[in-house]
Amino acid sequence: MNVFRGVIATPNAWTNRSIGGKAGLTHRLTAAQLGAFDTLLAKTRHLKPQDVTRDDFDHPEVAALARWLDETIRHGRGAVLLSGLTRDTHSEEDMERIYWGIGTHLGEAATQSMLGDRLGHVRHVKDDPVVRGYRSNEELTPHTDSYRMVGLLCLQRAETGGLSRIVSSMAIHNEILATRPDLLEALYEGYYYAIIEARFSGQPVTDFKIPVFCCIDDIVSCGYSRQFIDRAADLRNEPLPAKLREALDYFDVLAERDDLSIHYMLEPGEILLWHNFQMLHARDAYQDSPAHTRHLLRLWLNIENDRPIDDAIMQRAVIYERVYKERSGRVPQSALASA
Repeated sequence: MNVFRGVIATPNAWTNRSIGGKAGLTHRLTAAQLGAFDTLLAKTRHLKPQDVTRDDFDHPEVAALARWLDETIRHGRGAVLLSGLTRDTHSEEDMERIYWGIGTHLGEAATQSMLGDRLGHVRHVKDDPVVRGYRSNEELTPHTDSYRMVGLLCLQRAETGGLSRIVSSMAIHNEILATRPDLLEALYEGYYYAIIEARFSGQPVTDFKIPVFCCIDDIVSCGYSRQFIDRAADLRNEPLPAKLREALDYFDVLAERDDLSIHYMLEPGEILLWHNFQMLHARDAYQDSPAHTRHLLRLWLNIENDRPIDDAIMQRAVIYERVYKERSGRVPQSALASA
């Protein structure tokens, strides 16, 4: 276990104060970029949005934008919010097609659940038999997902609530180092995970620990889900180690601090893309109405030639693939109907 005990000074270790809030993450699409999207929309209209390939969505302006996004997300500040698409200028299908098309330039869309979906619909599904957080309207505390790059496109916001939060896990690491360095070792050791969908499989709890932080070649990465850790402790019928519980509690407090994290509303047409193992994200609880039903589209992307990350952290993605294969053809029809 290699515990990094230096200050992370790279651009991805920003705080809300240092980067300037939501505006500091935002890139407004240029007229040339929007024009390129319109050209590609017309070119691919005969295809379903998710049938569009990188070759179908090829344009010099889009390729240049994708190269900048890739560099900024991997080696820069770790997150970019794209604005410029609106419900007045583009239909929901147009937005989905553009979003998917950008994704084809950045990586390969991955399986997100035992439903086999590669473009997750983030919305409230009543009586959800799968009980996944993104299909609820409850608060989601700061966490990471399973793949290296993540994206969210907002199609519609809720009637009330639904504010999002993003925070640099590198900034959290710096704060722990500065104020409670004694907690780092427990976070680097980590704990077992019980991913919700894994309860449908033959192995509901991992037989190995997944670290919160790892450091390989002096590069720190972070994977975190308090929900899965607490569930694993319950299923193992044991309390969390005292030092780990203290460390996780402190981590949670820091992830919610307004001077570190950005609390913002993702507006219809806005796309947020980030490196999952450099950032954590969260969402406030919300309430829908007939006129305003919150609906986002999520991408999980496999990307190549990326930073080295502990194999145990990457096993979260493998678990989703395994559960999908084990449960393929045996998913509750009610789940399929509401997907």
